[in-house]
Amino acid sequence: MSLRLTSFRAGALALALGGAAAAGGCAPAVTTQQETQIGQQYSQQINQQLPLLRDSYTNQYINQLGRQIAAQADPRGIPYTFYVVNSDVVNAFSIPGGYVYVNRGLIERADNVAQLAGVLSHEIAHVVERHSITQMQRAQNANTVLSVLYGVLLRRNPSGVEQAGIQVGGGAVFAGYSRDAERQADHDAVIFMTRTGYNPNQLPVFFEKLMSLEKSQPSKIESWFATHPGSQERVTATRAEIAQTPGANNARLVTDTREFQNFRARVRSLTPAPQDRR
Repeated sequence: MSLRLTSFRAGALALALGGAAAAGGCAPAVTTQQETQIGQQYSQQINQQLPLLRDSYTNQYINQLGRQIAAQADPRGIPYTFYVVNSDVVNAFSIPGGYVYVNRGLIERADNVAQLAGVLSHEIAHVVERHSITQMQRAQNANTVLSVLYGVLLRRNPSGVEQAGIQVGGGAVFAGYSRDAERQADHDAVIFMTRTGYNPNQLPVFFEKLMSLEKSQPSKIESWFATHPGSQERVTATRAEIAQTPGANNARLVTDTREFQNFRARVRSLTPAPQDRR
């Protein structure tokens, strides 16, 4: 499956979220409880569209690793759920309420557990910092609102006209996070990795690897760069964060484990999505 997250965000959001707010209206505050409700409804829509891997070993590992990081990252204590998408395209994304999706293509190209932990930490950071919620509120203030917001916050369904509004504004609003949000997620990821005991130096190493793969396998990498900045500046900034983070260069931090290598081998052994077969 050639999942292009930029268009997917708009398309999936049009199903789970949609409509236009009343002119001049202000976005209501979204509580953590409402955020988890929004995420749960949105995740249900996404899970009907994506080819998720239904392998118990794979799902157990990714959730164990992801929840280990989330426990150190999110002080709200909300439950996190992690999914592996059966696509060879390199990508990962998160939605409100603690739902994180990672393509198998990214897992297969990670050299070690710290690189995967870095990606999960980055996506968890988007949830912790509520970047999606901020976008939702901005969208509502711009007369484009989520249908989930109608159901959870306003207690009514959007009209047909309101549902059509997301087609115009939703694609632009939810095409990707701002560069400031991405920088903040990188900053937080370094801290979360260090707290959890994983070597954060592998995060910029993985960024560099993806930049190199962009030249040799552009069709597999372009979705990542459509939603995640991929410049050398980002690599440099992440290394600067590591240098300033206490304990980030501790020699005892984990770079790799046998469990991760077994997990990656398992993912590689599973039947690929039909579109990815050669």
